[in-house]
Amino acid sequence: MNIELDRDHILGGLAEIWTEWSDWAEGLTEGDWATPSRCPGWTVQDNLAHIIGTERMLRGETAPDVEFPTDHLKNAIASGNEQWVESMRSMSGAEVLADFRTVSAQRLEHLSVMTDEEILKVGWSPVGEVPYLRFMHVRVYDSWLHLEDCRAPLGHQPSTGGRPAEMAVAEVTTAAGFVIGKKAGAPDGSRVEVILTGSVEGVIRVAVDGRAAVVQQLDGEPTVTLTMSYHDWLALTGGRVDPQPLLDDGRVTVGGDVDLARQMAVRLAFTI
Repeated sequence: MNIELDRDHILGGLAEIWTEWSDWAEGLTEGDWATPSRCPGWTVQDNLAHIIGTERMLRGETAPDVEFPTDHLKNAIASGNEQWVESMRSMSGAEVLADFRTVSAQRLEHLSVMTDEEILKVGWSPVGEVPYLRFMHVRVYDSWLHLEDCRAPLGHQPSTGGRPAEMAVAEVTTAAGFVIGKKAGAPDGSRVEVILTGSVEGVIRVAVDGRAAVVQQLDGEPTVTLTMSYHDWLALTGGRVDPQPLLDDGRVTVGGDVDLARQMAVRLAFTI
């Protein structure tokens, strides 16, 4: 699956998820901000600091020179993320929120005036060398997922769908061949259907013929089916939750080769 480089759609989705973040965070107490999130080692506040740091980096700023633990970090991206987060840990949650509102407004203004040549220029991103606008689609997914990382531990209602959630599903769908074939371990010859329910419905089909790839239709019945809400799919592929309870209580249901399906369901995490 390819992401359509629709400027209005992608930048509109970015504006929506950042507005959703800002509105949701308005009523948080300092205790809420200090609550551990679904991201190990990060509080609710740290998740928003991470988003700020990434946008400052994209603005060309250098991360502050601060000391931070590195033993748990797996790569340079994680190290850079932690550097920005650590630099904001002395701030209050309200201060971080105010900073986010300023930075996000500035970033949206900058993006709105970029020429087509600038916004379509190919460069580095977490998903490879792609047009800058494609990178902004990744930013919607990242911002959406980190908001859910914070809602869940506070017992708040999860995402109810909408454009950012749809874009998050689309983002992970682009990686579904890797997720199903490499991470989940679907063997050669497999035909896999992931059926998404809830406010963002869909069917993701992956065929494994030497290499796993997302396809429009399968040539025959699926070897494995996995059915779950779009929200659980994004949590599992993001490595945010333990898959076993979702299998045990039926939030994730399996079909076809049940043993293989259950093995795959617990190995969907792929994000860094």
